Amino acid sequence: MLEGQQLFKAIEKRRNARKDKASRKFDKNKLNYETIGDKLEFKSPKLRPSELERLKSGIRSNIKRDKLRDYLLFLIIFLILFTSFYYFMN
Repeated sequence: MLEGQQLFKAIEKRRNARKDKASRKFDKNKLNYETIGDKLEFKSPKLRPSELERLKSGIRSNIKRDKLRDYLLFLIIFLILFTSFYYFMN
């Protein structure tokens, strides 16, 4: 009977751990964010306005570069498919 009680306690402990994890109550000291109500705030160093603008422009240039790469990849794949379709139809 003792094994049954230990098993029940282990199951209850795992259930509570899953519940706490789902409600973000686990390891709050190890996480890199804090929840305030429904809002999520990241712990980041305070930047001066000039540093913040430099960071923003870097992020914008990375996004533009990624969009251009995606567009070129789509164009190349489309051309390959179109030429292969044209080749096999003739």
